[in-house]
Amino acid sequence: MLAFPSMIARAAEQAGMKTPNFDDINDDWGFNPEEFPHFQVFCIAQLGRSMSDMGEHWGNAKVIAEIPDDEIRSVTLEDLLYRGLSWSS
Repeated sequence: MLAFPSMIARAAEQAGMKTPNFDDINDDWGFNPEEFPHFQVFCIAQLGRSMSDMGEHWGNAKVIAEIPDDEIRSVTLEDLLYRGLSWSS
């Protein structure tokens, strides 16, 4: 399980998401979700849950990074699953 945004920031960056600079903030959750909407969705979808394998977040980052800017703020879990998000239950 991954627990903090800084733990998935590298996968997000490599997928093409804009991410906060964790060297500049004191708290992993201290970033503005309006400034980093894709990263916010990635955090909500990925953190604090079981994973099917330790590399799951790399693929999920790509799925979320591909969502258009005008859709990212209204995306649902069902939308993410349809797009290929890996989700362990």
